[in-house]
Amino acid sequence: MKWNILIVVFLTSFAIFPQNKSSSVKEGDLFIKEANVYYLGPKDIINIVVFGEPQLSGDYEVNNEGKIRFPLLGDVAVSKLTPQEAAEKIEKLLEKDYFVDAQVSLTVKEYKSFWVNVIGEVKNPGKKFLKSQATILDVIADCSGFSSEAGDSITLKRPISDKESNILQLTLKDLTEPESPHFNYKVMPGDTIIVHQKPYFYIQGEVQKPGKYELTKDLTLLQAIALAGGPAKFANEKDVEIYRVEGDQTFVIKKNLKDIKKKEEEDISIKPMDTIIVNKRTF
Repeated sequence: MKWNILIVVFLTSFAIFPQNKSSSVKEGDLFIKEANVYYLGPKDIINIVVFGEPQLSGDYEVNNEGKIRFPLLGDVAVSKLTPQEAAEKIEKLLEKDYFVDAQVSLTVKEYKSFWVNVIGEVKNPGKKFLKSQATILDVIADCSGFSSEAGDSITLKRPISDKESNILQLTLKDLTEPESPHFNYKVMPGDTIIVHQKPYFYIQGEVQKPGKYELTKDLTLLQAIALAGGPAKFANEKDVEIYRVEGDQTFVIKKNLKDIKKKEEEDISIKPMDTIIVNKRTF
């Protein structure tokens, strides 16, 4: 005998949309389309309640094939469906052979299908599971923000196949200025965000304040030495060396500060990890 049961569906207010209609579903094989709708995916934990039927109610995990194992029904494909669509599907399947109507609630208990990796200079790096549409800066905020060593450079890796990824190099300015094409740039499941360390260079030898310095954009040799307080008393301004590592090789660039000041020689730009040595005069 069929029972009279009314369908009730609880919606969540988040957005993930499937890339395609293939029956093969991989973790992270989803993407953001619009706000206010969440699309189920592998590893999500959903809670289903069939009112008056406690033996059918409980928590269910969406497996790697995008299905849940549901009493009476067996495997039910729910991946790439909204909670509402999944609940309606379960209702129809129950009504087909078991009930006249079905009073069902379906909510997402744990959001596991929408994740991104964050590595580098954030306070809490790792795999982050997201409940809603998010920007790169939203995800970094979810990592408790930047570390004290974070620089201005961010890399976004977006897989396009099992072996290939698109690489996007960004700066904080790209992400925060409204006129930038990457303003409030949205992440997609499977993305990897890399927050790079501040670039540094080193100055040794005959300067007032030798040490490690943060490298700013377009910094030149003269400006770098000025940051270190300028040449010391016994500095040989005609004998300055820059040790530069490129790949597995180290090059030495010799410069004459006096000629640079007279514009007879180029004031070279400093690169990350350069070591500047201002040699001492010999008497």
